[in-house]
Amino acid sequence: MPLCLRAPILVRMYNHAEFLAHPGLAGPFGGLLDEYARAAEDFCKAVESVSVEAFLRQHDSPDPDCRSIQAVCLHVLNSARGYANYLRKARNLAVPEIARHSAPDLSKPLATRSMLAAALRYTEASVDGIQNATDAEILALSIRVSWGPTLDPELLLEHAIVHLLRHRRQIERWQKEKGAL
Repeated sequence: MPLCLRAPILVRMYNHAEFLAHPGLAGPFGGLLDEYARAAEDFCKAVESVSVEAFLRQHDSPDPDCRSIQAVCLHVLNSARGYANYLRKARNLAVPEIARHSAPDLSKPLATRSMLAAALRYTEASVDGIQNATDAEILALSIRVSWGPTLDPELLLEHAIVHLLRHRRQIERWQKEKGAL
């Protein structure tokens, strides 16, 4: 018997209830939402590991979304909401008029977690009702995003997950470069 069939399977379990109303759902959207929540947890841990001073510290960057950890967090929060709105528009669901988060909304690293949790729950509500859709029904939901490509809902959520991973990595690199910020 091959070793992979004999070895016990170890699964890293997360309690996604902070980020999702219904964690652990079956199917591709359940899996994507759980991974989105996992990425959100890891992102928040990276953000919460810095001081308020480091959170607000300005860095040289031509990109205004990358001039501080606070700016990165605002970008992540507004993007998460934007991804959910793309899903809602593709499904002809209402898109509430909500102002973008700004610096006064986010003055401390710990505030990121609750705001990101709200964005993920909004995303979860945005896919409610398509969890059992066929592949053809999913592919029919064509989403043209502002950065160019046309995506289906699964690819959009995959992008949302990787977006968090990239910015978590960015914060971790800043920590290493600046010596524990």
